[in-house]
Amino acid sequence: MGAGQAKTRKQPQGVAKPSDGVSIDLDTVPVRVENVRINGLSRTKDDYVSQSVQELFKANTFNELVFKASVVQSKLEKLGCFRDVGIIIDVSNSSPDGYEVIYNVRESGRFVGGVNTMIGANEGSLVLGCRLPNILGRGERINLEHTIGSDSNKSSLLTAVKPLGGSWNADISATLFHHKNPAYWSSYTVFSTGALLDFAFESAQKVRHNMQWEGAWRQLEASSRQTSFAVREQSGHSFKSSLRHIMTVDHRDHPIFPSSGVLLRLVQEYAGLGGDVAFVKHDSELQANIPLPHNLVLQGALRFGVLRPLDARDSTHNISDLFFLGGPQTVRGFEMRSLGARSGSDALGGKAYWASAVHLYMPLPFGFGRGSFGEYFRTHAFVNAGNINDSSFNTEDFAQSFQTMLKDFRASYGIGLAIRLGQLARIEINYCWPFRFSKGDRLVRGVQLGLGIDFL
Repeated sequence: MGAGQAKTRKQPQGVAKPSDGVSIDLDTVPVRVENVRINGLSRTKDDYVSQSVQELFKANTFNELVFKASVVQSKLEKLGCFRDVGIIIDVSNSSPDGYEVIYNVRESGRFVGGVNTMIGANEGSLVLGCRLPNILGRGERINLEHTIGSDSNKSSLLTAVKPLGGSWNADISATLFHHKNPAYWSSYTVFSTGALLDFAFESAQKVRHNMQWEGAWRQLEASSRQTSFAVREQSGHSFKSSLRHIMTVDHRDHPIFPSSGVLLRLVQEYAGLGGDVAFVKHDSELQANIPLPHNLVLQGALRFGVLRPLDARDSTHNISDLFFLGGPQTVRGFEMRSLGARSGSDALGGKAYWASAVHLYMPLPFGFGRGSFGEYFRTHAFVNAGNINDSSFNTEDFAQSFQTMLKDFRASYGIGLAIRLGQLARIEINYCWPFRFSKGDRLVRGVQLGLGIDFL
């Protein structure tokens, strides 16, 4: 993060200064930005950074200037070209209300590498990566990553990114990937090799879109001798070519422990542009947070998904395309992705699901650690419910499909402690009481540990 400095103009004679006991309303101090300088540019092109500073010239008061200067600082940091961005707001000698804004930047090195850790769905991963930032001077970068997961997950990615900027804050990227994803809940492993093209842009403030094409050659293998025949018969090779649209509307005040705001995420995928995989898949999530007295927060969340094959043949999709439900990140009190139809010990997933949660979040009792490390902890009481079904949701007979999805739903309640890890992940230690379940469900009565990014 960069630092900032501001120099106020000397007061003329007869004008009260703050030291005289008279406050100055900075919203009434007129300003006119006459010049913006960025010191420290070497590889970065002037035209690439100039589009980020234009709004400074719209400032009319000193308070507005300070606010806009901070916003521009954040924009420069997000360009991916600089390690540090500092601000100096100085007076100009050419006019009484003229000001000059100076940004002192330090560019990133030509090669950045490192070893990091990453948290996924109840597992940790080691990430070996290197990055070539700002290759051509306009934010272009190449990333190479190799990830090794604690559950034998492996992933290799080579990504090239080109920022397009503009009012839509757009960028385009191309990725070559190879994934090894074991699914221990269903005793299979999928190897995927392919390419992903992504065009991302913002249609409004805090509304992000990703338009993607993915082509992947996939190989599904039974991972043990105990793998059921229902999973084994889906083994083999398949090629998926699909278009995907992801829209994220996030007005929450914090990504992990929000106290207010709404999150909406919609994902639509059409597979069938060549290859032997053909389906339409929809997945959605809605979360609302309501602040209550005494620092309490009431949170409600709902997820819903449906997959509809485009061909009557079962071979147009396989088990890796289906939805799975259950576990500490979705319906607590049940084993990871264990709900729904089973064959032996293997979960078979489903073509439609819903899941919901109501939480009451509270700070640590007695104000313990408030304002310091206590901000990394929340206690919560929760109720979860959900269901998964092997039949697709039929929009032509909505009432019947709705009743089918409600029949034999699972539910649990409990209390627990949530611990924030940085700004993206968290750990949950919950005590769960499943009170509605079906025969064959794998329950977790008592303590359940959750680790990940995306919690319901």
